[in-house]
Amino acid sequence: MANNQLNLAYLIRQVFFVLLLLMTSTIYGQNISKHYTSSLQEKGTLYFILPQSGFENKNIKSNLVYDITYSTKNDTVIFNFSYFDKMKRTLDSVALVNVNQRFSSIANKIFIETKKSEWHYRYSSKFLFTNINIFFNQPGNPKIILYTEQGMVELKIKTKIWKKQSSVTKKILTLIKYNQ
Repeated sequence: MANNQLNLAYLIRQVFFVLLLLMTSTIYGQNISKHYTSSLQEKGTLYFILPQSGFENKNIKSNLVYDITYSTKNDTVIFNFSYFDKMKRTLDSVALVNVNQRFSSIANKIFIETKKSEWHYRYSSKFLFTNINIFFNQPGNPKIILYTEQGMVELKIKTKIWKKQSSVTKKILTLIKYNQ
C-alpha cells in the first residue's frame, strides 16, 4: 500500500515536471537544453552550465569567461572562470556584484598559462546556490570584480548580452530548484 502511494506521488511529480517544462518553453520560447548538461549521480544530480562570456574591462582589454557546476547533494555552486589579461596578476578573490547585492569568494588557482601575448588565468570559486540565484535574478547590469595583488579589476557586461545570459541561466536555476 505504501509502495503504491510512493509510486503515485512519483508519477504525479514527473507529470507536474513535464507540464512545467512545457509551460516554461512556451512562455519563454527558448530552448535552454543547449546551454547546460546534467547527469544523475549516486547522491543527486550534477548540472553543468556551459561557458558564458561577455564580462570585460575595455580599459585594459581583459575579459572573463565563466561556467557553473552544481550538484544537488550540496548547497554550493562551483563558479569556474578563465580570465584573460596582458598583465601578470596574482588573483586573491572574486566578487559578483549587482544593484543591491555583493557575493565574494576566494579564488582558487587551477592553472596559469600564456596564449600569445595574453595570460590565461583559470580559477575556481564557490558560492551558495541561493546567492547565485539572487545574482542572476537582480535587475540591472552586474559586474564581476577580481581582487589581485596588483589592484582591483572591474569587469562589466553589455545590457543586451546580460539580458540574454541571465534569462537562460535563470531558467536553468529554476529547473534545478524544481528538481531538488
